[in-house]
Amino acid sequence: MLVLTGTRFGELYKLPPGRVVRIGRGEEADIRLDDEGVSRLHCSLEARGPEAVLRDLGSQNGTYVAGERTQERILVDGDRVQIGAATTFKLAYADEVEVNYQRRLAEIALRDPLTGVYNRRHFGERLTSEFAASRRYGRSLSLVLLDVDHLNRVNEAHGRPAGDEVLRGVAQVLQGIVRGADVVARVGGDEFAILLRETELQGAQTLAERVRQSIEDMRTRFDGKEIAVTATFGIAVDVPSHKRENEQPRHLVEHAERAMDRQKELGVNRTGN
Repeated sequence: MLVLTGTRFGELYKLPPGRVVRIGRGEEADIRLDDEGVSRLHCSLEARGPEAVLRDLGSQNGTYVAGERTQERILVDGDRVQIGAATTFKLAYADEVEVNYQRRLAEIALRDPLTGVYNRRHFGERLTSEFAASRRYGRSLSLVLLDVDHLNRVNEAHGRPAGDEVLRGVAQVLQGIVRGADVVARVGGDEFAILLRETELQGAQTLAERVRQSIEDMRTRFDGKEIAVTATFGIAVDVPSHKRENEQPRHLVEHAERAMDRQKELGVNRTGN
């Protein structure tokens, strides 16, 4: 199963033969898709060799194949299914070579080529979907922005390849600390974002401080020298309430940017909200 559109664009899911795999946005789903138009348990797929049985599970917005709403249908290689507002996936009968090829194409579309974390475009899509989900379920959503301090000095002193190596190191630190369900992205030249679902201020502060300390302790070896850097952090938390019901995802980013700017005015290598 290859996701063609939606926030999970490019992701691949193997369908075990003879097993019913449930698709939806709820925690009970085997394949979770972050789309507000997808029901908690929307539909299911059961692979049978080169075919698969598609069943709608009583979804609110329906399951469509070739534009036609269906309750149950046999899918073959290449059939496309649309569910929710923005999600389309394709059934593909493929060997490992083709699977790896499709995975590589997805990585190119979703990942920052230098650091390997998500790119700015994918971050924006995930921010929109996670923000909508947090409002729907009344759960907190935290955003941590971090800017590598004085990266231009590293570039001037050691060359741009050294600065690139520093950015790779920062990305590795982030990937080693942040939970797999959360989003790490490079959103600017020396700026990264961490999107934390179901996380309140204290949890975001704890994580930001852990990342800050790890970056401070990090040493990048380049051309026989060790390079040390620090980072400054801004934290913003969206706690759904009637008083803030008109806020949009971009406001969360603006709050985090202002928090980071305030910390920079006080110095560097700091966290704040």
